[in-house]
Formats: sequence, C-alpha cells, structure tokens
Amino acid sequence: MKKLFFLVLFACSIGSVPAQSLKKHEMPNTLNPLLPGYFADPTIKKIGDTYYIYATTDGNGWGAGPSQVWTSTDFKNWTIQPMNWPNTHWYWAPDMTKGYDGRYYLYYSQPVEIFGAVSETPIGPWQSLADDHQSIIPNYMIPGVITLDGQTFTDHDGLMYMYWGTWGIYPDHGCAVGLMNPDMKSFKKIELIPNTVAKDFFEAPYMFERNGIYYLMYSSGHCEDHTYRVQYVKSTVGPMGPFEYPADNPILVTNEDGTIHGPGHHSVLEEDGRYYIVYHRHNNPHSGGGFHRQVAVDELFFTADGNIQKVVPTHQGIADLIKPKPYPEDIAFGKPVQVSSSYHADFRASFLVDDNNGTLWRAKENHQPAWLTIDLEKITDVQTVAIQFEYPTYAYQYRIETSTDAKTWTIYDDQSSNNRWASPVLAHGKVKARYVRLHLLQTQLPGLPRGIWNIKVYGKSLDQQTVWSAPQIMPPEETIFGPLIHMDAEDYQEGERITTIQSKGLLQGTLDSEKPIYVKNYQGKKAFFLDGSVSLRSTFKVPQSLAGNSPYTVSMWINNPRIDRFESVVAWSKGNQDISKAIVGYGKDAQRGAVTHGAWPDMGFKTLPQEDQWHHIIISFDGYMERIYVDGKLQREENRMLFVHPADYFVVGASDLLDQHFSGYIADIKMANIDLSADIINEEKNFSNPKKLFFAIQTDNLATGKISKVRNHGAIMAHEVAVDRGEVVIQGNRTALKMDTWKDPILTSILTQPSYTLAFDWFDGHHWNHGLALYDQGKTVFYKNSKQDQVQNINKLLWIKDGEVVFQHAFHFFRAYPKKFNIDQIEENYQIWKAKSAADLNRYAPNIAVKPYWINDDDFFVQIRADQADLMYLFSTDQYDSGWIQEPYYLFNRAHLGKTISIFAKDEFGNVSEAQLIAVPKQKSSLRVKDFDQNFTLGEEEIPDWDGYQVGVYPDSTKVGIKGVDGQWTLSSKHTKWGDASLLPPFIYKELEGDFTLEVQVKDVAGLTSKTRTSSEAGIMIQAIGNPNAYMNNTVLTGWNLGNLARSIGDQIHQEGNNGTGLQYSPYIQVQKVGSYFFLRSSQDGITWIDLPNTPFRREDMKGQKLRVGLYQIATNNQEGYGVFEQFKIWQ
Repeated sequence: MKKLFFLVLFACSIGSVPAQSLKKHEMPNTLNPLLPGYFADPTIKKIGDTYYIYATTDGNGWGAGPSQVWTSTDFKNWTIQPMNWPNTHWYWAPDMTKGYDGRYYLYYSQPVEIFGAVSETPIGPWQSLADDHQSIIPNYMIPGVITLDGQTFTDHDGLMYMYWGTWGIYPDHGCAVGLMNPDMKSFKKIELIPNTVAKDFFEAPYMFERNGIYYLMYSSGHCEDHTYRVQYVKSTVGPMGPFEYPADNPILVTNEDGTIHGPGHHSVLEEDGRYYIVYHRHNNPHSGGGFHRQVAVDELFFTADGNIQKVVPTHQGIADLIKPKPYPEDIAFGKPVQVSSSYHADFRASFLVDDNNGTLWRAKENHQPAWLTIDLEKITDVQTVAIQFEYPTYAYQYRIETSTDAKTWTIYDDQSSNNRWASPVLAHGKVKARYVRLHLLQTQLPGLPRGIWNIKVYGKSLDQQTVWSAPQIMPPEETIFGPLIHMDAEDYQEGERITTIQSKGLLQGTLDSEKPIYVKNYQGKKAFFLDGSVSLRSTFKVPQSLAGNSPYTVSMWINNPRIDRFESVVAWSKGNQDISKAIVGYGKDAQRGAVTHGAWPDMGFKTLPQEDQWHHIIISFDGYMERIYVDGKLQREENRMLFVHPADYFVVGASDLLDQHFSGYIADIKMANIDLSADIINEEKNFSNPKKLFFAIQTDNLATGKISKVRNHGAIMAHEVAVDRGEVVIQGNRTALKMDTWKDPILTSILTQPSYTLAFDWFDGHHWNHGLALYDQGKTVFYKNSKQDQVQNINKLLWIKDGEVVFQHAFHFFRAYPKKFNIDQIEENYQIWKAKSAADLNRYAPNIAVKPYWINDDDFFVQIRADQADLMYLFSTDQYDSGWIQEPYYLFNRAHLGKTISIFAKDEFGNVSEAQLIAVPKQKSSLRVKDFDQNFTLGEEEIPDWDGYQVGVYPDSTKVGIKGVDGQWTLSSKHTKWGDASLLPPFIYKELEGDFTLEVQVKDVAGLTSKTRTSSEAGIMIQAIGNPNAYMNNTVLTGWNLGNLARSIGDQIHQEGNNGTGLQYSPYIQVQKVGSYFFLRSSQDGITWIDLPNTPFRREDMKGQKLRVGLYQIATNNQEGYGVFEQFKIWQ
C-alpha cells in the first residue's frame, strides 16, 4: 500500500499531469528498460562483482556502432564504456566469453560474417583473432546456415561451443553449432540444427544448461515488428543435441497492450539458482522501422519436467537483482520542471525526473538549442548533476547553470565545446542553489533530437567520474535557417529556353542545366518543362543543416502528365547507405514513389495525385515525423530517424545519381531546412482558386488525327472542351487544329465581358501569322504580327456568334483573356509567340539509323538517329500512330501497319520537321530456331538443338538440373552464382553472330504457386564468349518485388531496371540486338511488348562479337530455385 501511495503522490507532484494519465510503462522508478538508450541483442555476463552488457548500438541506422559495453556493480546504475574494437560500419549482436586460455574473447557480426578478438580484460583493448581483421566465420560456412549472431556456451566439462545463424526459415536451413578449438576461432566439428527441429528458427540462438537439460533458445518472426518472439528446443544429451521442440512455444511474445513489443534476441543470467532473460524490445512510443530497441530483464520459471514456462514480461523489472549500495539521494526526483518546449505529451517535461529509462523529454525543435529548469523547491547543496542523454554514443554540447532565485545564474559546468560522448555525463561542483538549468546546444549528429532520459541532482558528491569516449568530429554551427531554395517560373517569360535558373532563397546562386529547359503555359500556370532527360544542379553546396536527422520542407506546384514508377524532383544526398538518402519525387511506386531514404523509411503516396493536373505537394520532416501533404491535406505521416549524407549540390529533376528523371511541369519549388509545412499551407490555402482565369487551347503535344475534346490550358483545374469535327494536322511545319465551332462555359463567360482579348495564329499557305483581336465596349482593334490591321480581316479568320467562336482556318494556339491588352502586352504577346516559333525544323527530316525490318513474325522495328537534341517523335501509319514520344525508335505490331510509315520530329513548342517516309516491306520469314523440342536430361553428353550448356564443377552439391521435354525446358539449382567454377548456374545457349531477336515464355518460377517471392531468377542470358563477366539478362526475379528485371554487367558497367511487378511479372520476355543496342522487353500476352526500365542497353564491347545466347537460372542465398520455359524462338 505504501508503494502505491508513493507512486500516486509522485505523479501528482510533477507538472499538471494527473496520475491516471500515466500508463504502466510511464510510471516513475520503473526498472525496465535497464539501460538509458537504444541498444539491442544484449549479452549479459557477470565477472566478479561487475555486470557487463554487450549490445548492438541501436537507433543510429542499422546498428552502426560504435562498439561499447555497459557495466554496473549494483544492477541499477549503468555506465557505458567505449571500446577500441571494432571500428567497422556495423556492430551487431556482440558476445563476450572467457576462453580456454583464461583470456576474454569478443565476437560480433557484420552482415553474414562473424568476427572475433581477444583481450586481457572484459572491456579491451581488443586484438583481432584473424589477420587483416578478416572474419572467422564466413557466410554459409556450412550449407543451410546464413552467418550471423554468434553466441558461445561453455559446458561443465570445459568444452566450448558456438551457435549462429539468421534467416533460418528457408528450406534445409537452420542453426549451426560448432565445437570450438583452443584457438577460439576455428572448430573441431560443426553441425546443422535444422528448422524442422528448431521450428520457426530465424536468428539469435542462445544456449544454457540447467539440471542436466540443455536449452537452445532463439528468436522467430521479424525483429522490426510485433511478431518477434522467443522459442526454444531442449536436449538431455548435450549441447549438440538431439533436440526436441516443446509444445508450449513460444515463451516470450508481445503483450496485449503492445507496450512490450517485439521482444527477443536475448541472453540468460543465472544468479543464486534463479534464471533471468535479458532481451530487447521496442521503445515506447514505437519508433518507425523498429530499430530503436531497449534492453529489459524478466525472470524465467520452469515446470517440474524442465520445460520453460511462458515469460510474463514486465515494465517493473526485477528489484531482487538490485544490490544495496550507498548512493546519495536524487534531490531532483519528482520536482517541478520547466522546458523550452516539448514535442508532445509522450515526451513531456516531467519524464526528466522520474528515474525511468523508458520515458524521456524531447524538445519540439531538433535544430536549435533547448533548455530545461528544475525547481528543487528550496535552496540546498548541489554537488553532482548527472545527465543521461537520449543517444549515449553521440556527443552533446551543453551548459549547466544554477540559481537561488531563477534570476541570477551562475555557470556550474560549461561543456559548450564538448566533443565526446558518455552516459551518464557527470558534473561535479559545490554550490547552494534552488534552480538547476541545462542549456542543450549542439549535437554531434545534425538534427539529433534534443532529448534526455533522466537528469539527477545530488546534494552529496557522487563518487564517480564521467567515462568519456575519444574526441568526435562535431559539425559546424549553422546560422541560416529558412527557405534555402526558391525556383519560380513567374520570373521568366513564356517561350524562353533557359539553362540557368536563379534561386530566390537564402542560398545565393543558380541551378544550372546542360540542356535547355522550356518555360511554357500549361493548364493555367507558367511552368518549367522538364522532358525526362534534363536536370538542374545547384552552384551552391548542400549545407550541413540538411545532414543527419535535420528537418526539411519541400514545397512544389507540380503537374505530371504521365506518372512513371520513379520520378525524382529534388535530391540533396549522396551515397547508397540505407537511411542516408534524401530524394523526394512524384512517382507511382507504392513503396518509394514520394520519398527515398533507402530501405524502410521510404514512402509512396497513400493516394497517388491524379496525373495531368496541378497539385501543391509538400513533403516535410520535423526531426521525428515525416509528412506528405497534397493540395493542403495531410495524406500520410510516419515516424523515422534519418542519417542523411549531404551531397555537394542540390539536384532538381532527377535523383542524386542523375537518373529517374522527372518528366512534367514545375511552376514553383521551395526548399527549407526547417519544417515550414504549416506556414506554406496557410499561405496556399486558396490553392484551388486560380489567380488567373483565361481560355487557352494549345496543340503543342497533340498527336495527329481526329479528336473530340481538348484540354483548356487557361485554368489550373481540370477542364476539357468539346471540339466539333476536330482534327489535328501538320501545317507549315507546326501542329494545328482544324475545327468548325466550339462553345464552352469559360469561353462564353469571357466573350460576354465588356472587354476581352483574343490571341491566335493561322497559316496562310506560306507563313504562320500571329493575331490579336481587342474588344472594348463594342469596339474592335485587330493586330497582325504586332501591327494594327484592318478589322474586317478578322472575319476571314474567325467570328463570334452567340457565345461561340467559328473558325475559318486551322490554328496552332488560341487564347481568350478577360481583359483588353495594352500596347506593351500586345508587343510582349507577339514576341513570346515569335520566340516559340523560332525552331528551324522546316528543312529537317528524321534520318534512318538502321534499315527498318521485321524482328519476328509480327513486329516491325523502326529506328532513327537522335541527331538533334530535345526533340520528340511521331511514328504513324494510315490507321495508327505512336503519339509524340521521346524514344527515337518504335515497334509496330502487324495489325497497325499499312503500306507506309511517316516519321516526324517536334520540339516542345509544336514546331514540326518534314516527314520521313518509309515503305513497309513484305515480310520474309527469318525464324531460325523454334521451340528446341528435342528431349534432354543433364548427364547426357550432347544437348540437342543447342550449341552447349554450362554447369558448375560439382552439379550434385548445387542440385543443378537441365531438362527438356517436348519443347519445355526446366532449369534448376541451389546456391549458385557467377564467377565461381564450383557454383556456376545452369545455362543453355546458342552461339550467334550479328543481329537477332530472342523470345521465350517464362511459364513458371520458384515461389509462383505458393505466392512466395524468392531470390531465384530465371530468364535470358546474353554472354560474351571468352569473358563470362560481360553479360546481359532479361530475367524474372520475384524477390524484393522486382518482377521483370533488365541487367547489364561488364567492365565498369552495371545497369539495371525493373518493373516492380513481383509475382505478377510479365511471362513473355524478349531481347532484340541491333548493332550495339540491346532492347529488352516484356509482355503479358506475347503480342504487346513494353521496354523494360532503363533500356535499351548500349554495349559497344559486344558489337560484332559472337555471343552466347540462351536460358539460365540462378538461386542465391542457399535456396533452391527453378525456371520453366516454353515457346523459345530465335529470329535472325
């Protein structure tokens, strides 16, 4: 009763938060979590009177170190100790043990490798066990075990074992156990504990023995979510089994309210005959991605027959483990606290003084200094201040002050230039004070939250000194915050072709492009047009205020006429490390069409903004939540921690790698290094109301042929206009619209105004002309080519009747403005039209690159030379056309062909070249080989129809299979890879010279029936003879949801593209070779072919060479895979 009364009284005493508002995990003096920080995969050891916890440094991007160990002599107060080894990018799942020789051995993991080191003490310094710091356990040291999470065990007889493994869920996989040699880095023998015994084994094996029973515990599920759990098998024989799987598994799972979430990857502590499980679980509130884990301890209990009972996980922890030791009173506990700000109620100020490692205070802003003040409620001695910062392995700069009256302050400890990390950070002094104030200034990682788990104040000196790390590199102090970049198309004249855009933001300079960018009117807005091949780079660097976890805002008025999977708009990062990228875009990929950071923090739009419409899109990050707003409404938000590596410059219109280009219109872009989303939304709250309304018909991008409606480009909201007997034609080397009349509400409303202006052009049989008709209070003035002309000449071109416009000529553009132009506007309008008409294409016709030909029985290929930049092309027949496309080639199906093909080129303003006419030849059958329908089974000496096949030196160990039955070919293997003669995948091939087309149907692949994505791939291989490392694939790879994948590999060549279809891949695949170009396509029906992303590939090294062309299958990660092929054909 006394304990309950104390907790209620405490909760009422801090701030205004009533006791009932505190959840169980938020109560003061809670013992779980054990450690003040984010740490995972704990291994606990007790050596003498000291406890050691070795753990993955979490919360910093995939366990990226540094190496450290926590120590305590009372199991309550823990101190972090830096260690000298390792200094690698990853520091995962460390284990420490005393070896055969009495020295201490530390083991840790990097992806699919385990490393080891030795020391005379449990905290180092450590010396690597292997030369050149190599691993001691490589991946797949034994078949069926992916290397990770090594844990040692010493039996009663003194023999030592190691257990390891991850992703043990695959068939024929599981956990490895090895009897260690005296050198502590090799094994006398190694065995597999299969997942048919250790059911659901995923990772993190841990062995302990009790009363003659050996317990092999492990984790199952996914470490990033609620499915993570602890299971076990047991043996009465020995550490290597045999094992049995008890029925009451799992024994530790997520609790009902989710506050103990994803528990697992544990170790076991035995003390006085009692057993305790030390494990990690996700923080509260849960951080995005599941990689902010904390260490907890609970007790294990056993049944009479030796089974482990289900663990009851707690927040309160195990008070019995705490050793009574003299410790001064924390006089700040439960006292009132004032702070500069709090992010929200989950990070409230009262959590600073509650002695709970699972609650913390965090300031609202993460890019500026913050402060807190503790009222001790009376003047008293202050001799030690202890601070536990949120991230113990990052350096914080801070200053502590004290006061007796909260008016006059004295510096107690000035660490405003600190460059080392520690926890706790201890400041010693001897003053009388009532108030203690902490100024939290700068952090080692830009944008690191200004957060603290606990701050404690002692009236007596604490007999302990800060254990500091080595000096760290601190970022420069940033003083510029706000809108860094502003690109505004309103600053430029319509019709301009520009390569430099002036930024109006705080960063002075320009954004430059190697190719022209066009300024156009599009759907009522003046905008920069990016054609999908152009990007801009800033002349100024990305500041450090956008590095790390820093906040940002990208605001863009944008229109994407046809949305592709990935279309990057702004990028400011470099490198490929997960969680270090910073790219925002407007693509349709559900996982990362909007934001790319690398891995789990990527985001797509919840609802894709409708294409070919103007949208105001804001993507912002405040250091904790990343949000997507579309047209003023919050669409999606997620919590995350970022580690952005800033680039040397900003990129607009492409990714940081200058690929995945945006194709469309950008009217305005702002970027800031703070979260300005609320301010911008408030400024743009009338975004749906056009500031300017006029009527505009443009033919720039219209394909030739009959049309019944056309878009009004004078309004930003979608508005289509019905067209009476409309047809788009090419006249005088420009696109033009022929029609009779139209009547439209917006046009009619303008025509009924007392003053308005009509702007248009027409072709007189020799030249294009510009016209302006000014109507004012019943009077009309007409200008032809900026010169005043006779009014009656208007009627020869068009006339107005009952709100309708009747046309006598085809026009390239037509606009109606609800005002009368002045003399300056008349000249300006003419000059804009003249600038847009300046392209000289009337003496140019597209040139044929290769002689057009039938690539197979049904498809006719045409390719022209892209010998002028920034053009689009139209491939047309009497009954069909391609529409204006950027690709200088087109593949016609037989059904769309007539006797001739016309090819036109066009610039972005609708200026058109002369036509290139091509006669379609009669088809000549060029089918070289069909079906390959002879039977074959691997082991026979010759393979019929093919020129040869490839398998590894040991096909039995890799389970390689090649089988052909009546035209169906099945290739299969397990754990195969290129470049290793013993593990080569199956590959059957023809040897060809010259151009060819190859097609096949991928009838079935591993995982298709069970709807399981795998790392097995099956498809077409094109390989250089004599250089097996120069090749291309058109393949199916369902893993990672890739689907159809195109790949080109060679000397300094690595290109890829996929369609993201996963198990819904297109089953028909095709490769067409034309000189040095390789076109890789896929099809759902074998009739309509689609180029795979980032193709065609150009390979000059394969031009004129004899190539091996055929089918292959490869299965990595020790998995079994296969591919079934039908309808294999080659044309040449």
